[in-house]
Amino acid sequence: MSAETQNITTVLSVAGSDPSGGAGIQADLKTFMAAGVYGAAVITALTAQNTRGVDGAMAVSAAFVEQQIKSVFSDIRVDAVKLGMLPNKEVCEKIAGHLAGHTTVCDPVMVSTSGHRLIDDAAVEALITQILPASDYITPNRAELEILYGSAPPDPETAGRDLLERFANLKGVVIKGGHGPQDADQITDTFVYRRNSSVMTKSEPHPYVRTRNTHGTGCTFSSALAAYLARKQDPAQAFSSAVSLTAELIGLSANHGIGGGHGPLLHHRFPYSTRQ
Repeated sequence: MSAETQNITTVLSVAGSDPSGGAGIQADLKTFMAAGVYGAAVITALTAQNTRGVDGAMAVSAAFVEQQIKSVFSDIRVDAVKLGMLPNKEVCEKIAGHLAGHTTVCDPVMVSTSGHRLIDDAAVEALITQILPASDYITPNRAELEILYGSAPPDPETAGRDLLERFANLKGVVIKGGHGPQDADQITDTFVYRRNSSVMTKSEPHPYVRTRNTHGTGCTFSSALAAYLARKQDPAQAFSSAVSLTAELIGLSANHGIGGGHGPLLHHRFPYSTRQ
């Protein structure tokens, strides 16, 4: 392996496939490129979906998911791992044992933005008991945060501190603000994280863009966070960079006409070539 190859920052996404290109593995790989890192991918599930919704899903066997991970790790130095859709208990169990030593960002995909439950109770239990204890950072949406917290949290900081206390391995929790009041001019994303022996909070407000084109924003944000962590930004800066990238993409994608539902983000419009 050449010195040049060794210096290429690489992030591995372990997630489901979206054939319409807006979310899942496809969004993750586009985000890695926008953030200036090389992307690899392990596919956990195949879906039939588009901008209007999900028509079907088929899990990849846990044994084959593990085989994919082993193939990547045996050949390529991976600087960070992003976890997306883990469709069942068996896949969670196979993945958990391979995360040690890798900075891991888990997007705990349990409930869709529209409130549809995506995995069964056994998978949720495995995600909480096996995947979260093996992860470093988590990026739940509002519904997923309520599942992890146990109820609707009183405020983002309280929820983040509670989760850091419950999961001693976690280094940070992102509480996304995209489900706030629809008449708001701004939304605020919050990062609760450990710094040495203290727990810190960082908030990033940004303009609320009124658009239907938000398909894959959660995938994009978690992938961006993993990419900036892999690029050795400190956690607070990586959070801010991920917020900035995602917010800019939403703005750049607000008025396109791809599909008849919630359109995807247009990652190719992000000027990544100037941000290396």
